[in-house]
Amino acid sequence: MVAYNIVFAGETGVGKSSLINLLFDLEVSPTSNDILGVTCERKRFIAVRGSEVYRLWDTPGFNEGTLGNVSSVQAAKSLECLSKDLEAADGVHLLVFCFRFTKAITGGLQRVYKSVLSSVGNIKLSVVAAVTHADEMRQTSEVWWNGTSSQREEKGMVFEDYACVSTLEDGDHPPMEGRRNKARDDMWQLIKSNAKQLLSPGSLPKEINIILFGQTGVGKSSIVNLIAGAPIADVSADVVGCTMSSTEYRFIVGPHQYRIWDTVGLEEAPLSMDGYFKAILKALLLIRKVASAGGVNLLLFCMQGSRITRTVQCNYRLFYEMFCEKQVPVGLVITYLEREKDMEDWWTRNERSIHDYGIKNIGHACVTGLPNPIPPEKLVLSRAAIYGLLTDCDRLGRYTVSPDVWFKRLLKSMKNLLQGGLPRGEKLMQALMTRGGLTEEHAKRLRKHLEDPQPEEPSGTVANIEDAA
Repeated sequence: MVAYNIVFAGETGVGKSSLINLLFDLEVSPTSNDILGVTCERKRFIAVRGSEVYRLWDTPGFNEGTLGNVSSVQAAKSLECLSKDLEAADGVHLLVFCFRFTKAITGGLQRVYKSVLSSVGNIKLSVVAAVTHADEMRQTSEVWWNGTSSQREEKGMVFEDYACVSTLEDGDHPPMEGRRNKARDDMWQLIKSNAKQLLSPGSLPKEINIILFGQTGVGKSSIVNLIAGAPIADVSADVVGCTMSSTEYRFIVGPHQYRIWDTVGLEEAPLSMDGYFKAILKALLLIRKVASAGGVNLLLFCMQGSRITRTVQCNYRLFYEMFCEKQVPVGLVITYLEREKDMEDWWTRNERSIHDYGIKNIGHACVTGLPNPIPPEKLVLSRAAIYGLLTDCDRLGRYTVSPDVWFKRLLKSMKNLLQGGLPRGEKLMQALMTRGGLTEEHAKRLRKHLEDPQPEEPSGTVANIEDAA
């Protein structure tokens, strides 16, 4: 498990979507004062707090009128399906039952509570109360909560904890400085204090190995910084392409330790002999690192939100088809989308074209490549998009193969980029030692790889992540 699943449920119109916007401190979920409900199906939002990741699930409201968008039967079915799906995967870590402040606990509220609990079935989970419109209270929230405890007990409404909050802005009537920050802090405290633990005490973080690739200048270092939540990778447009060089980063997020190899892929222009030897030496170094780490879980293919060039296709085939035999899942990261009003719109417009180019993926993230975008909330949304992609890959296996096989396979692929062909025999040995800087022993081994036209290449294996980590 990599993220907490926090499910928001309750009567329609009580402010579930507003609570999620409060937690983000920006509008990510639509809200409305209209008679008809807004949330017609479950929606997932990814929030990152420090080193923890939260999936916030907004669900359709119960008890809409006869002309509502979603009937109570549909709302119950949606919540039931979500609960089963989550329980089959990572589990439900907290149920937030949302209801509007009322002077007394009514029978209608009791019916909604029972409907919600009935929808989640026999799943053992913590249930907390989020009481909205607390600005309408004429007493402290503690006095009101304690004063209605006998009514809740009589109606069988049991909560492990509560928070009474207002979703008003500080300047709304009546104006109150610090109101929104306090409400946001109270809600996060409620979630953090009551969510079921991801890992049992004493458990070690799982290790996720990722190769990040794409042509020069598409923003790969920015992606590393987005995931880490800190500027650990230098962002520069001056990196020289055609070298297959890589930089490794390690950091812990939640229950996982990430190892990311930020690579410099091969560019479109054919390689000179010197460039080829430099590329294969750097490729060998990358292969040894990945192999010693036990293999790779995920390929992150970084591409700019513009036309798909031949270089883009070449890098995709090099890593996905040739390096990993199409056995490692690919996540697409689309960068430099800060000019899009809604970054996700880019994917809606271009998904079909990407498919037509033969680029397969198990998920995507539309992000900005700028460390200080305008508006600044796009950075928050970009990090959420990246973690949405990573959490979907949590249970995938790890691809492993011997370094020798990996290297042979990569050499066969890279020969197509060589300008003028390879020298043979002793000339190849001399080139490897003088231009590549190899020792005679290493040059002999590499010469064997280069001159073997049909090396035996046993397929790699996909091990269970539990065993490989």
